[in-house]
Amino acid sequence: MGTQPWVVVILIIIPGLLLAFFAKGIVGGPARAVPGIAALFGFFGLSAIGLAFFRDHGWMTWDRLRVSGTRPFAVIVGKLTPLAVAFLAQYVLLFPLSWAAYGLRIRGSVLGVALVALALVAVELGIGLLLAVVCTTIAQLNMLVSVGALLLVGGAGALSPIDTFPGWVQAIARISPVYWSFKGFTVAIAEGGSVGDVLGPIAVLFGMAAACFVLSGIFYKHEQRKTFFS
Repeated sequence: MGTQPWVVVILIIIPGLLLAFFAKGIVGGPARAVPGIAALFGFFGLSAIGLAFFRDHGWMTWDRLRVSGTRPFAVIVGKLTPLAVAFLAQYVLLFPLSWAAYGLRIRGSVLGVALVALALVAVELGIGLLLAVVCTTIAQLNMLVSVGALLLVGGAGALSPIDTFPGWVQAIARISPVYWSFKGFTVAIAEGGSVGDVLGPIAVLFGMAAACFVLSGIFYKHEQRKTFFS
C-alpha cells in the first residue's frame, strides 16, 4: 500500500476536496453529498483490488505464488486485507472531516452509520474480487469499474433524488448496493434513525457481499493467466 498512494488519493483526498464544492451544492446537502461522493469514489477505487491480482501477472510472479504452496484462500485474504483497511479508512476519515468542515450532522445513530459503511465496504470488496476473478485483462477490469461506478452510484440516487429519474431507472435502482447503503445512511443521518432502523439495508448489503464472494469462489481459477499490459 505504501507504493500505491493513488489508492489513498482516489478514496480519500479527491472526495475530501470535492466535498468542499458539493457538500452544500447537491440537493439534500451534506447528508446526501458525503455518502454519495464517498460511494462514487469507493467504486472507482475497485480497480485497486483488480490491480492487486493483475500486478503479479505483469511482474511474472504469479507462477511463483502458485508453486509456493500458498492456498488460494490465503492469497485472496492477503490481498484484500490491506485494501479493506483503505476502504474503511475512507469513511473513518471523510465523515469526521465532513462534520468538522462541511456541516454534516448525524441526527441518528452513529453506530448505525458505521454499520452501513461497513456493509457497503463488504460489497465493494466482493464486487472488486469478482471483477478481478472474471476479467482476463486489466483493460476489461478498468472499463467495467468505470462504467459500473457511474451506473451503480448515479442510478441509485446517491447524488440526486431518485424520484427525479425516469420510471425505468427507479424500477431497477434496487439492484444497486448503493441504493441500499444510501437508504441506510439517510435513515441514520437525516431522519434520526436507530441501529434497528437500518438493519434492513444492512442485511441486504451483506447478502449482496456474500453472493459476490460465493460467485468469486466458484469462478476463481488459481492457474488462470491474466494480461496486465494491454
